Amino acid sequence: MSQLFTAVYEITSAIEGNPTLRLNLVVNALNDSVMGHARVDFSNGESAGISIRGHHTEIDSGEPLRAVVLAGLPSIFPSVEEEPSAFQLLMVLPTASKDGQACYKMSFGDTRQPRIVEVRDGVARAMLPELASAE
Repeated sequence: MSQLFTAVYEITSAIEGNPTLRLNLVVNALNDSVMGHARVDFSNGESAGISIRGHHTEIDSGEPLRAVVLAGLPSIFPSVEEEPSAFQLLMVLPTASKDGQACYKMSFGDTRQPRIVEVRDGVARAMLPELASAE
């Protein structure tokens, strides 16, 4: 029996540019490792993506919360100057009764003077994989 499953999340924010982050993830339930792809789309039509990997974990609190911690895997030979060079994310996973919360940071371009998108008010929602691929 396979211990792999897919998960698709959409994270929206009200900051300038109204970025929408889409996470397409594969989770290994045996070791809680996560890998996949993150793509951010802005209201002006601009978009960028990066490969990611991380870990699925539980946060101890009054009620147990499930979370994902992810980091970007920048390409060795970037093909576009504005390709993301770094990515970090912490997301408390959404449940059936409430939205999740997320904060992330993505850097683009020259590492000496990168353009940075930082979201601290992300609202995370699970999506059906079929709906995510149709967009």
